Amino acid sequence: MTLRHFRIFLAVCEAGSMTLAARNLGIAQPSVSQCVAELEAHYGQALFVRVGRRIRLAEAGASLRVYAAQILRTVDEAERGLFELQDGGALRIGASMTIGVALLPSMLEKFLETRPRLRLATRVDNTAAIVEGLRAGELDLGLVEGPGEWRGIVPEHFFEDELALICRPGHPWALAGSIKAAELDGKAFLVREEGSGTREVFQTAMAAAELRWEVAGVHNGAESIIAMVEKGLGVSFVSRLIATAPIEKGRVAEARVAGLDLRRKFRILQHKARFATEAMEAFTQLCTSWDSGPEGRRPHH
Repeated sequence: MTLRHFRIFLAVCEAGSMTLAARNLGIAQPSVSQCVAELEAHYGQALFVRVGRRIRLAEAGASLRVYAAQILRTVDEAERGLFELQDGGALRIGASMTIGVALLPSMLEKFLETRPRLRLATRVDNTAAIVEGLRAGELDLGLVEGPGEWRGIVPEHFFEDELALICRPGHPWALAGSIKAAELDGKAFLVREEGSGTREVFQTAMAAAELRWEVAGVHNGAESIIAMVEKGLGVSFVSRLIATAPIEKGRVAEARVAGLDLRRKFRILQHKARFATEAMEAFTQLCTSWDSGPEGRRPHH
């Protein structure tokens, strides 16, 4: 079987008609029919079932569709990767909001020191959107926080973080310095949007402690939450990486919470069917070696 067979087969799957597939491909309809017949003869099974004037996939056809799409995706990635090497290579990285603000800029600055010609494309969004970008083939790597559904994705742990409870300076919790988890029961919180890793960790921790809570506001980013907390317009749990600077500057205050597990792991994600290029492997290595240093987050040497 050739790549041409698979491309024509997938075109028929998409069109639901050999005639329409031939029109979309700009080739004669008999060529499409012959290609499908050769595939069916090769595999010894019917790939399509006729329903009136249209066709639908048989069980064998549905299975072949998955494999054919994977084969062509790999071939296309290989061609793209080899051509891009002529220009210094390329890398498409997605990061969830916290990582995109607190870690990614420094990581990329370090990474590009030895790859000045690398063509880089970045996307910062919530965890759910980054995972979908990987599944759709729009991203090469994803850096996300918190739990997730990793179907078709290979996750690798590279960093640890925790959420901090922040409130305005002078708030009773801030004055106390630390509180028991039970004091959070029934309170309202400023939270991130659905699909955010920060929100997932917060919700999971509250559920594990059997604590009720209400929504005081929903924000698509930690900075707007911090601004609201600074003005005394609510309290929230945000990444310690994001909260450290505002706390040190006195914009907000932290209250430690006893009895609530707010730890989380940052993960670097790759689609299991994606061929790992040298740039992908090198950036993954950089991520897994990243640690604290006197000037912020730096890789081990």
